[in-house]
Amino acid sequence: MVRDYTCFIVDDEDLIIQRLELFFHELSLRDRRFHLVGKASNGLEGLEEIVKLKPDIVISDIVMPRMDGISMIEQLKPMLPRTQFILLTAYSSFEYAQRAIQANVLEYIVKVPLREADLNRALDKAAGILNEVKKKEAEFQSLNVSVLENKYRVRKQFFNELIRGEIPSHRASDFANRMQFHFFQANYRCFIVEMNRYESFRNAYSATDQNILRYAITNIIEETVMNGGSGVAADLSDNRFIGFLSWENNRSDLETEYDCQALGGQIVSHLDQYLNQRVSVAFGGPHRGWESIKQAYTEAHHVSDDFYYHTEKAVQTPMHRFHYQNDRKEEFQQKLAEFLAGVKRKVSKEELEQAFAELNQWVTDHKIHKSIMAPMLRDLYRDITVKFKSGNKLTTEVAEFPIECMSFREQLAYIGDFTYEYVHAGQLLHRVEIMSAIRFIEQNLKQRLTLEAIAEEVNLAPSYFSSLFKKTMNEGVISYINRKKIHVALELLNVQDYSILELCEEVGIVNEGYFCKLFKEYTGDTPKQYRIKMTRYESR
Repeated sequence: MVRDYTCFIVDDEDLIIQRLELFFHELSLRDRRFHLVGKASNGLEGLEEIVKLKPDIVISDIVMPRMDGISMIEQLKPMLPRTQFILLTAYSSFEYAQRAIQANVLEYIVKVPLREADLNRALDKAAGILNEVKKKEAEFQSLNVSVLENKYRVRKQFFNELIRGEIPSHRASDFANRMQFHFFQANYRCFIVEMNRYESFRNAYSATDQNILRYAITNIIEETVMNGGSGVAADLSDNRFIGFLSWENNRSDLETEYDCQALGGQIVSHLDQYLNQRVSVAFGGPHRGWESIKQAYTEAHHVSDDFYYHTEKAVQTPMHRFHYQNDRKEEFQQKLAEFLAGVKRKVSKEELEQAFAELNQWVTDHKIHKSIMAPMLRDLYRDITVKFKSGNKLTTEVAEFPIECMSFREQLAYIGDFTYEYVHAGQLLHRVEIMSAIRFIEQNLKQRLTLEAIAEEVNLAPSYFSSLFKKTMNEGVISYINRKKIHVALELLNVQDYSILELCEEVGIVNEGYFCKLFKEYTGDTPKQYRIKMTRYESR
């Protein structure tokens, strides 16, 4: 792809300015790479304008009032290290030539007479250098990304093996020294970050986008921790991330509790703000040394069990654990049996919602640990399919209940929506809701649409709606929305040449870089390349 280069001229002679403007106008007719974006009549004025415009190439006279060209370049170089400078002079002075060499000026052209061949050669040389710089920066950036990705992969493997007790403490210490994790020798705490609505996340994003988001989540967690102390974060598995943090000063239990709540709140807030991802954070107790890593993780893991009954974006510490009434298990099993017996073929949505609301209220008053409650709900899901299997007209097999990464309320809502669809199988009830969701999406393409907002619009639990949409449409919700947005952008480009910013505004995508990535992913071209192809087709 041919790059464009912005150019700026500085000269105190009007005739030279006019000559150069004419040169760039004629050049644009045969070589569209170079664009004149500004001019100035002295070095001081040039300095101010060039800092604002940041051109790729500057063509400047040497001897000018208020500030000479070389002094201007010497001040600009630290601020604009990639900009290439071409000097014009009517004087053959060794002093000027020496200063120009010291300022690392690209070309030194005599302007009387000013030959176009010299300017063309200088511009081509500048373009070659700028291309090489851009290429090296891209390679360096790619290398940096590759190094970071490998670093996070190594960390993931290391911490997973560590908490399983597969790495002895002396090996852990050696790894820590290489990775500069010195804080493990001081007091530290382990914490767990858990993604809320993980089933919706899996259905909404492709595997590639999931990996990108997980990498970004890890990065933000670690940056947030480092802002307040020392620490590290790593991807753990499925919907979980692990982190360790240490503060330099000794703190009382009350101060530590406050600091954990504050840090957890920042992690929750930052991931919601920057990535639109909802998470909860659980902290374990204080520990010291590598020998305690597994125990530190186990404590944080136990605290994170409470997320099962929390609303989203919770911060949990050992001081505020739930009290579980596991001895009420048989009583709740009886309630589930009564619920199952009362579910009939003609049950209404309102009746089901009332029955599930009563179950939810009982569990709110008498919490039973996740390890006992989740299997009971899985059994209920299975019993519903067994009870209504005879004569059921659903064409697809009932999927395994997604039990592992859901909260209690998500599981109950999922079972509620599934039950209503299953007992009314063959009546196409939820196809109507999917069609309503599609209409809502198409009417609001300019807005920032979320899976949760669409699910609320059609009165379905987000996790179940996400699963149902993908099963019905053979495409995730977010993927469907993005495809529709790009389709609108294509229709606009078929009419006229919109800028990328204008296209983003029309289709409701805030980030221009993300829009271009999506556009190329769906079309194989950038917006500019697509419009050029359309222009050529129209001119035939």
